[in-house]
Amino acid sequence: MQVRPAQPSEYAEIIALVRAVFPRGDAAEAVLTTTVHNDPRFNPACLRIASDGGRVIGVLNVIDRFVRYGSAQVRCAIIAPLAVAGEHQGAGVGSALMRDGLQWARQAGFQLSMLWGHTWFYPRYGYAPGLKHYEVRLPTHLQPRNDGAYSLRHYNPADTPALRQVYHSETAGLTLAEVRSDEPWEWRPLHPDAFVEVAVDPARAVRGYMRGRLSEHRLEIGELFGMDTGAVQALFDRLLHLGHSKGVAEVRVTATPHNRWSRLAFAQGAQLCLSSGDGAGMIRVLDWPAFLETILPELGRRIANSDFVARRAQVHIETPVGRATVQVEHGRVSLSAARSANAVTLPFHALGPLVTGYLPIAELVGLPGVFIDGQGTHGLLDVLF
Repeated sequence: MQVRPAQPSEYAEIIALVRAVFPRGDAAEAVLTTTVHNDPRFNPACLRIASDGGRVIGVLNVIDRFVRYGSAQVRCAIIAPLAVAGEHQGAGVGSALMRDGLQWARQAGFQLSMLWGHTWFYPRYGYAPGLKHYEVRLPTHLQPRNDGAYSLRHYNPADTPALRQVYHSETAGLTLAEVRSDEPWEWRPLHPDAFVEVAVDPARAVRGYMRGRLSEHRLEIGELFGMDTGAVQALFDRLLHLGHSKGVAEVRVTATPHNRWSRLAFAQGAQLCLSSGDGAGMIRVLDWPAFLETILPELGRRIANSDFVARRAQVHIETPVGRATVQVEHGRVSLSAARSANAVTLPFHALGPLVTGYLPIAELVGLPGVFIDGQGTHGLLDVLF
């Protein structure tokens, strides 16, 4: 077996393999096809394959994206999909692809990697749960709220700059929110049963949107944002109408509790669930010193808004992918290679949850391999991460 970058002449064979491995209706084939043929950040080295006897038996695709970390932007390798031909599953092909892909991504300058996957499988490669998946469940028997001033219509490519503005405005505070472009390929539906609708105000300006999938007895919304009350009310009413028209008792919407639409929905009787489904949002730091260097301005912003702004403090952080000391002196944050008596050791299963805010340091202390020393170390880590 050989693991290597794919050749353009192999793309059709690779897409056919993904189509055969994943169930009908899964997004994997559409994601891979769109990435290979439309994504301007794609290059052949992002697509890693395992071949045997001249035949492709496994594939790992790295989607090259920047994600937000507060005010900073971090280069992230999103793994989607990973697929192994059925007759070769269980023979180490997937593991070989993961090891190769992670090594290549670090060498290529990525600081983080992210994927959606099984919590029993991916921790062996350094991934740990780092993203909460919230789901708002909206009963369709609720009463509409809109006064009719705003309306919904189907997306068209000319809407993409406005959709990008809505998205970035409403995700500014979300950790690891993807940085999007205004290229139409990033916004158009990928499946026959997928749709994108936009909410427009009385002046016909785009003020919100939703992306979802609608089948005969199921309505799921993967992304929904509104910039004002009129937009979220119009989106709320549209979902009730779609649910009624399809005989769906409940609409499931992926949205955080702080989403404007979520707050309206809760006030009308919708419920919030912390969902894991068949997987979890998982994070792996690829290069700890490089990651810290990238987010240094954001760490400075956090210190400036804390009690540490007028203090001197430092913490040495040891990880499987590098070490560094974060130094704070009167509001200024810098990095050093020097060790400190204030120190913390973070294995992969603690590193990802800490840097994403998934778990605070107080809940990570006591896990295997986590060690913390020094007065004030807990408090400084709480402010930094």
